Amino acid sequence: MGVETSQSFWQQTTDTAFLNLRSSVNGLSAEEARKRMADQGETKTLTKPWIADAKLLLSQFKSPLILLLLFAVIVSTVLGEYSNSLIVLLVLLTSGVLGFVQERNAGRAVQALQALIHTRATVRRDGKVQDVLIEEVVKGDIVLLRAGDMIPADALVLEANDLHVNESVLTGESFAVEKFAGESFVSSLNKASNAVFKGTSVINGTATVVAVKTGSDSELGKIAGSIQKAAPLTSFEKGITSFGKFLVWLTVIISSAIFVFNLFFHRPFFDSLLFSLALAVGIAPALLPAILTLTLSAGARRMAAQKVIVKKLSAIQNLGEIDVLCCDKTGTITEGVVQLQTAADSDAAKEQALLRYAYLNASFESGFANPIDEAIRQQKEIDITGYTKCDEVPYDFIRKRLSIVAEKDGRHLMITKGSFNTVLDVCTTAEEGSDLVPITAKKDALKKQFEAYSDKGFRVLAIAVKDVTGDPVINKDDECEMIFAGLLLFADPLKEDVLGSIQKLRSKGVSLKIITGDNYRVAQYIASQINLSPEKIVTGAELATMNAEELKAKVAATDLFAETLPAQKEAIIKALQNSGCSVGYLGDGINDASALKAADVGISVQGAVDVAKEAADMVLLDRHLDVINNGIEEGRKTFMNTLKYIFVTTSANFGNMFSMAIASLLLPFIPLLPIQILLNNFLSDIPAFGIASDAVDKELVRRPQKWNIAAIRRFMVVFGLQSSLFDFATFGLLYFVFRATPPTFRTAWFTESLLTQVMILWVIRTKRPFFKSKPAGYLRYATLAVFVVGVSLSYWPFAKLFAFLPLPLSLLAGILLITLAYLLLSEQTKRWVYKRL
Repeated sequence: MGVETSQSFWQQTTDTAFLNLRSSVNGLSAEEARKRMADQGETKTLTKPWIADAKLLLSQFKSPLILLLLFAVIVSTVLGEYSNSLIVLLVLLTSGVLGFVQERNAGRAVQALQALIHTRATVRRDGKVQDVLIEEVVKGDIVLLRAGDMIPADALVLEANDLHVNESVLTGESFAVEKFAGESFVSSLNKASNAVFKGTSVINGTATVVAVKTGSDSELGKIAGSIQKAAPLTSFEKGITSFGKFLVWLTVIISSAIFVFNLFFHRPFFDSLLFSLALAVGIAPALLPAILTLTLSAGARRMAAQKVIVKKLSAIQNLGEIDVLCCDKTGTITEGVVQLQTAADSDAAKEQALLRYAYLNASFESGFANPIDEAIRQQKEIDITGYTKCDEVPYDFIRKRLSIVAEKDGRHLMITKGSFNTVLDVCTTAEEGSDLVPITAKKDALKKQFEAYSDKGFRVLAIAVKDVTGDPVINKDDECEMIFAGLLLFADPLKEDVLGSIQKLRSKGVSLKIITGDNYRVAQYIASQINLSPEKIVTGAELATMNAEELKAKVAATDLFAETLPAQKEAIIKALQNSGCSVGYLGDGINDASALKAADVGISVQGAVDVAKEAADMVLLDRHLDVINNGIEEGRKTFMNTLKYIFVTTSANFGNMFSMAIASLLLPFIPLLPIQILLNNFLSDIPAFGIASDAVDKELVRRPQKWNIAAIRRFMVVFGLQSSLFDFATFGLLYFVFRATPPTFRTAWFTESLLTQVMILWVIRTKRPFFKSKPAGYLRYATLAVFVVGVSLSYWPFAKLFAFLPLPLSLLAGILLITLAYLLLSEQTKRWVYKRL
């Protein structure tokens, strides 16, 4: 496209860039944009779908144990063991494909849900401003940026107004970098002051840029692989990883010992090797990653039905763990629909001029959308005909004010709007009737007026003005020697059912803490309305004086924080975490991004600025505490379903492993053939997939759930040993009563092992008596089907392929009685174990 050049794009002049891109300040035509979109393809997707699918399929066989088994099967085939090797391969492949299909479907379902969260960019096409999906920005597009936007492409700055960009994703630099229009002759990316880059974000100001590189051509696309860092593991992920490693090592040690014992008893080398490897594959928690994916994706789908879109799957379990939820009051506690109640000049009289000042300021500002300016712009009756915008100093969270210059009939008027104290600080005079008086004469009265309105719950902003002589271009330093014009009062009523929502949170063991940048009097008023103690309040100024230990102690005992800076919100989150809390944070603004990243679960909303949605782990389609309440419940259900699989697989696997080790020592033959072990593993996995969407008893989601590896180990040992006792009972029945031959022995033990694994799932999935807790449909029917298969398999025509023989009906009846006894004793054991956990 256009002229190729060896220069970095930021070293080119604007004219050269437009020539190369075949674009202009009016942007592309819609038709040209469509053509370029087709030429460059989907700019967001850097990995082709089929490559991702292939990687997922191969990952089903990446376990070292499975690879060793496949190697042994190949060697066995070379030695002439064709039929057994083929059957083993078929079982392994079928199991792998089943896992692949389940995981791929789960992944696609989650991607479809995440697509509901749209990040958009503002572009100029056909000379008109319009919104497009951020993925639809193409080279040559004119992009309009404002505070809170994610930058959709590497771009050359054409115009900038106090533009500051966070480039930490590329450079690692945490401080915002100021950008300007104009030429740059530097070669270093991090010194290119006239360029912005894909994946970075606008912290402050506005800009017009032209997109030069998109997708994989962008700097972020080029280095995506090298800069990507694995997200920190959640506490649950750490527990699962640690416990998984423990089980794998235990499996390797015992299966190796079994292999050595079989060689010691002069059994065939390859038979012993295949047996040990098959046993290791069957016992190791190989299905755990797939079950995790399925459980989390099922949780994501349920949460989507509750209007929560999950961006990071592991956050679902974290949401179930939280015991503290931090949020701002606006839109969460209150309706979030701000209304301008009145405008009062410095004498507390309503003045049309004051409303006009506010309307001009709100109409001409070009920064991020906010409810305050929207409320002002609703005053449609205000006439600003003839006014034009000359310049602007955007809002930032340090100054806490915004200034514009408007011109009419040759008069240039600077209007500043912002928080009461910061506007008051730049004023030297105040209006009193038709006169101006020193601000010092009015300051005390104005402060009392401000405090009185704040105590009633009004959000109070101040307006100041002054005439600008000469050049109407302004900067922050021009915010001085202004005239205090008056106050604007805004109301944001409480949500009708907010008290009930807060009580639901508390009933789930989650406390609510409000962190707001508003003045402390408004925060106290809101707190008094929702049964939080208004006296226990900490302001940003007080936070600034505390050391780490003082902060840690203070945040634990405080539910209300006001006049906070963005960095202080993050500090509060971290202090709560250091005191042992699991913290969720709900925010939607630029100033919330760092706190969202720091929280155990960052929660934003669909209408939030881009940087907030990008930093969040999940996004609410409806900003309501009840949505979070439902999300917490779904998170806890997901957590419990994951624990069900861990409890079932560890107890059954440990018991099988212990039984197999003893049987290998005592029996003069291998107790189960490799193909029988793998078939047992495959069949028992079928109902296990249903755990992901299983029902969860209500009492299990009432309190925050934590990972407890010690409890799982005790569970594993108790139920594993119990399982082994019933295995030994089966051995005795087979060996001493029925004098079973090796094929009959293996068939009977296969049947008993499979049936007990299926039945233990029904017992362990609930703390209630198993007959009082109804499993979900798939789990119910899958366990029934596998049970029937287990009972009847030895009578099927192809049973000989797996070296099974038809069992005598008397022996089958004995196995069924053992299974029933196992089920009843497991129910009693479960009660005993849960009382001691």
